[in-house]
Amino acid sequence: MKNLPVWLYVLVALLIAVLANSITTIWARGDKFSIWFFAVLIISPLVYLSFGLVTTRLGLAVTSGVVDSLLTIVTIVVGLVLFQEWQRVSLVQYLGMALAVCGIFLMLFFSKDVT
Repeated sequence: MKNLPVWLYVLVALLIAVLANSITTIWARGDKFSIWFFAVLIISPLVYLSFGLVTTRLGLAVTSGVVDSLLTIVTIVVGLVLFQEWQRVSLVQYLGMALAVCGIFLMLFFSKDVT
């Protein structure tokens, strides 16, 4: 229960980053000076600010490992489902995603206790 706030920070940072990646993809596929361009400008700084808030709680090494790994996995799922990119992912890449999930599990649940 004591890690609940950390998980909330991680979740918020992840959602902001996934939203930024999705908005950037939509912007890159269309008119470069559309409303999506301004959305990219607004959300981009929020990605770094939310990452910084998580870093203050977990440290850079663990934050980067957890948030970046989760971001990779969730962004891949968004690409596969929302942008229908199933044919671009190989079996080996699916294996890599599974290993990233294992890495997240190991980093979060087998941390060194610091007293």
